[in-house]
Amino acid sequence: MRRRNFLAAGATAGLAMATLGSTAAATRPTPAEPALMSGSTPHRQGVPQTLTERSTATTSPPRMVRPEAGFDYVAVRSSENAPRSAAIRFEAPDGLTGWRSLHFHGGGRDARPATAAALTPAPAGSTGYEISAEGMDRAACVAINLQDGGRVRIDGRPEGELYDDTATDPRGGLLVAYLTRAGWGADESLRFNDEGEEEWPTAYSPVQAITVHHSAWEIGEGGAAANVRAIYHLHAVENGWGDIGYHLLIDPDGGVYEGRWSGSDPMPIFRTIPLPGGAEAVTAGHVYQFNPGNIGICVLGDFTDRMPTERAQDSLVRTLRALCWITGVDPVEEIAYVNPVNGKKAIQQGVSRHRDWLPTECPGSTFAEHFDTAIRQRVARGLV
Repeated sequence: MRRRNFLAAGATAGLAMATLGSTAAATRPTPAEPALMSGSTPHRQGVPQTLTERSTATTSPPRMVRPEAGFDYVAVRSSENAPRSAAIRFEAPDGLTGWRSLHFHGGGRDARPATAAALTPAPAGSTGYEISAEGMDRAACVAINLQDGGRVRIDGRPEGELYDDTATDPRGGLLVAYLTRAGWGADESLRFNDEGEEEWPTAYSPVQAITVHHSAWEIGEGGAAANVRAIYHLHAVENGWGDIGYHLLIDPDGGVYEGRWSGSDPMPIFRTIPLPGGAEAVTAGHVYQFNPGNIGICVLGDFTDRMPTERAQDSLVRTLRALCWITGVDPVEEIAYVNPVNGKKAIQQGVSRHRDWLPTECPGSTFAEHFDTAIRQRVARGLV
C-alpha cells in the first residue's frame, strides 16, 4: 500500500485561495479580513471580537426586536425540536424586508441534548427583526456583531494544503488548498471555559464515511470568512458545543476552510498522517448520534431551490476525491457504519448526504436531488 502524503498549514508558493471580499455596513467601517499568505512562515493578524445580544422574540404575533448595537447575523434557537415552519424579516433602512424562511439544523454533539438552530445574515444597516414560527410562541434569538468588537490576535499559518503527493499519485489533480483556522480568524478562546478547560476535548475514530451538508443560510455582506466565524460562534458558544461542528467548509468561490479543531499539530481532521484504512478523524458534531469516524463537509449557502455554484461543486468534488484517496473510503460503496461509542448502526454509501442519515432537508432539496450525478459519481470516476 502506497503511503499518502498530507501537507498542512504551509501553502506552496504560487498556489492561492480565492480572495475573500468584505462589504461594510452603511454605518460602520469595513473590517480587515484575515490576510492570505503563501509560505510556511507563522502569521499574526487580528479580527474583531464577536459581540452578541441575546433576546427572546415573541413569534405569535411577531413583535419587533431592536438590538442596541449593529448586527450582521441573527441566530434563532429552539431547546426542543425545530418549528414546523419559521421565517424572519428585518427592519432595514428602506423599510421592512420580505419574510425569509429559516431552515433549522438539528443535532450536534452526540453526548449532548439535540440542538435546533438557524442562522441568517441581516441586511446592512438593519435596526430590528421579527420572527414568525409555527408551533413556537417564543424563540431564543442572538444578534451577532462581527465587525465592531475589539481586535483579537490570531496566530498561526493562514493556509495549508491537503493532497496526495504527485510522486505517488500518477494521476495528480488531488491537491486541495484550504484556509486554516488562523486564516479565517478563529478565536481559539471560545473553545475553553472560565477555568481554562477545553469544552470539547478531542477524540478520534477510524474513518468510515464522509457526509455532505449545506449551511442552510446565505453568506452575509461581510464575506465567507465572517460567515464561518458566525457559524463557529453559534456552534461553540450559543449551542454550547465548544467548537464548530464541521470538519471542513466550502464557500461559493470554492474556497475551503478548516473546521473542527483536531489537535495542536498543523494537521486538520486527522490524528496523524493518515493511511488508507487507518485514518483516524477527530469526532465532530454534524450527524447527531453518528459522528465518530464520519467526516463532515458543509457547503456554505441554502440549496433548497438551487444548486451550489460550479466553483463550489468542483471544489467539493476535488476535496471529497482527496479525502477518499487518503482514507480509503469508496464514495459509492455501501458501508455498514457502526458508531464505536454508542453502538448505533446505519447502512450508507461511503459519501452520503445529511438526509441519508437523519430526517432533515439538508443539504437542500435541489442539491440533494442532483447529488449523486453532480458530486458522488464525479468523485468515483476520478478515483478509477
